[in-house]
Amino acid sequence: MDRSVERALKTVVREEVALRLRSQQAGPSAVETLVRDVVGQVAFDRGVPLSPYDLEPLAKGIVDDFLRYGPLQPLLDDPSVTEIMVNGGGVDEADPELPFRAPVVYVERAGLIERRPDIVFDDAEHLRRIINKIAEQAGMRCDETHAMGCAMLPGGRARATYVVPPIAPDGPALNVRTFSEGMLSMRDLLSVGALPAAMADFLCAAVQARCPIVISGGTGSGKTTLLGALSGFIPEGERVITIEDTPELRLQASHVERMQTREANVEGEGAVGMRELVALSLRRRPDRIIVGECRGAEAYDMLQAMQTDHPGSMTTIHANDPSNALSRLRTMVGYADGDLSREVIAQQIAESLQGGLVVHVERMRDGTRKVTSVVSVDPLPEGSTVIPRAELFAYDIEGVDANGWVVGAWRPCGVQPQAVKERMRAAGVPFDPAWFFGS
Repeated sequence: MDRSVERALKTVVREEVALRLRSQQAGPSAVETLVRDVVGQVAFDRGVPLSPYDLEPLAKGIVDDFLRYGPLQPLLDDPSVTEIMVNGGGVDEADPELPFRAPVVYVERAGLIERRPDIVFDDAEHLRRIINKIAEQAGMRCDETHAMGCAMLPGGRARATYVVPPIAPDGPALNVRTFSEGMLSMRDLLSVGALPAAMADFLCAAVQARCPIVISGGTGSGKTTLLGALSGFIPEGERVITIEDTPELRLQASHVERMQTREANVEGEGAVGMRELVALSLRRRPDRIIVGECRGAEAYDMLQAMQTDHPGSMTTIHANDPSNALSRLRTMVGYADGDLSREVIAQQIAESLQGGLVVHVERMRDGTRKVTSVVSVDPLPEGSTVIPRAELFAYDIEGVDANGWVVGAWRPCGVQPQAVKERMRAAGVPFDPAWFFGS
């Protein structure tokens, strides 16, 4: 069927189905029947011949628009797809009837991005309807004054972020990150080569000994996945409170209370920020506090919690390497109190993370994720602003093989972290020097 004919047919069918649904309540099966009936009737009235081969995908696409997420539904149903990226198609100068060309769809699978020309939106307005549905389901608005947003899909199975004109000059765009229903364990990470056994044993012991841990890395590097795997080693009976903007964490601890920030409503009221929730969590008898991601001034409160009665707390941070993670923490603490000197900020970070770790994860060029560095934080020398750190494990990239897979090896650095060792001794957790020297 010609694309322009199909698009015109879909438009009429959608309008007719929407009109009929306003005057009646219908469940999913009734909607499917209604769509098929209307498709057949509209095609007949317009003299458009429809074979069963044409009817089924046309009707299914319209049903998905009403009940699900349109062309994105097959991707959301595919467990191998971890990210869906729908880019605005740009201005269509050749067709003044359409302000934008049809969106373009990409997906991430096994860490690699690929274009999906088989996933087709009729036009930019088609994508806009899907975005509006996502926003409405989350109780949000999407219009010129609310031209961007972040929302969880029902059931917490995926997180969507969107932008629309005027801040999206190429037309509406949507990104959906899906979450696996199961939780990856440390054994799973070992089986896919994300880290070596000695490093895994050390990190698990550090969690049991309540060492503070910051997990750093770029977007999609596996920070949240690693945090979830480590949570499986939090001792039974410890109370954990998690704080997130969107509920992505899948913790394996038994006693978990989750809290989530909230944006202001359309009247500009009701916002609840990360700092407020961190402060509130301190009054809810946590043994550990886990902040899904530190992005701003809440880093100050998080460090305060680590430094006082909540050792073993954890968070993630966007950074290029462990040194950059500590630099970003310094900047974030400065957001909380601009009067703090560099010396005071460095002192607070060092004291909060003393006997703790910065664990860095990266997404390799072949799509795999690996823990590439583990760094311990040492006490700050008097008068210094440079936070002392020692690398305990490193991943050295040696090249790429004939199939495009990254080739490399982990290297224990031969350094025993004394402050971490002391935490383990105090907690009764065995410390194995062989972790840091290899076989």
